[in-house]
Amino acid sequence: MQESNRDLYNFIPEIQIQNNDLKMTKEHSNAFWKTELEQILLNQGIELVIIAGFATEHCVLFTYNGAIERGFKPVILQQGILSTESDVILSTYRDRNVVSYPVIEYLVNE
Repeated sequence: MQESNRDLYNFIPEIQIQNNDLKMTKEHSNAFWKTELEQILLNQGIELVIIAGFATEHCVLFTYNGAIERGFKPVILQQGILSTESDVILSTYRDRNVVSYPVIEYLVNE
């Protein structure tokens, strides 16, 4: 029995995937590289990109830099990144723009 894409993300109960959510496939460290992400964001008029994820030293930072290179305003989600190297997480928070979940909640509700 093959799992659907929706089932693959059910291990995090707080993530609720809706049928009308935009989805894309990412095969490289930079989520902008060889994907339609840039065009999706431009079509939606999105400038601020909030980045969270695993492999901070690869995917998170490469996507952060890719967003800057394309003129977006990236921020790292505080407590939203993981790595096998704890010093990488600390330096990422220290050296980049960071936003907390309560701030995002406030912005969304404005």
